[in-house]
Amino acid sequence: MTSSPHVAVCWDVDGTLLLGGTIGTEVLGAAFTQVTGHPARFDAIRMGGHTDWLIGEALRDALDAEDAAAVAARGDAFGHDMIAAVAEGWRRRAGDLPAVAHTLPGVDATVAALAGLPGVVQTLTTGNVRVGATAKLTAVGLADGAIDLDLGGYGEGPGERVRVVEQARDALAARYGAAPPMVVVGDTPRDVEAAHRAGAVAVAVATGRSSVEELHATGAEHVFADLADPGRLVAVVRSTGEDRSRSGTGR
Repeated sequence: MTSSPHVAVCWDVDGTLLLGGTIGTEVLGAAFTQVTGHPARFDAIRMGGHTDWLIGEALRDALDAEDAAAVAARGDAFGHDMIAAVAEGWRRRAGDLPAVAHTLPGVDATVAALAGLPGVVQTLTTGNVRVGATAKLTAVGLADGAIDLDLGGYGEGPGERVRVVEQARDALAARYGAAPPMVVVGDTPRDVEAAHRAGAVAVAVATGRSSVEELHATGAEHVFADLADPGRLVAVVRSTGEDRSRSGTGR
């Protein structure tokens, strides 16, 4: 069995690693209309920090009461159909991403700096379906490098945001025998909540729609305006690994 890493850095995608324009919203909207026959009312919901599964449910609930009830009566079948349609939409639209997607300040250098630390593994804890996350990372050159997509948690099933962190933790445990301490990096209050509920350290970055003040209010252990200085996250990861070494246990 491969020796266990000291720390797992778990990245959110949108608003944390990169921005991808409006293509993601277009994919979700087309999938919702395909599955339900109704237009998606994005003006009636808030997507930040939600998984693709939960966004589908929110769009369903934003329908007129009769239509929402008819969709809800399908139970989890609606969610599974929605996720399948979103994944297929990403397969069609992935080629459009390179023209609009870009990493956020300091991301490339930070990912590279973490990759140079012994005992650190990097993966994703994202609300995206896996094919969408892969398309986005591929568009900005991050898919075939230090971030291990096979260890990630993705927003493809029912449940709250914490499930994507739990999925990554389970994948880490399956590979290494035990999950190492996890540092979850995200840009929304829901990322912080999910990290804490899963027993992880939360690093919040104000590169999405939440301000530094809003992120401080979540109780995140660390809040950065951005990742322009890679040394800040490197220091957090090192201290997390040192805490684990002193205690002799994982998290």
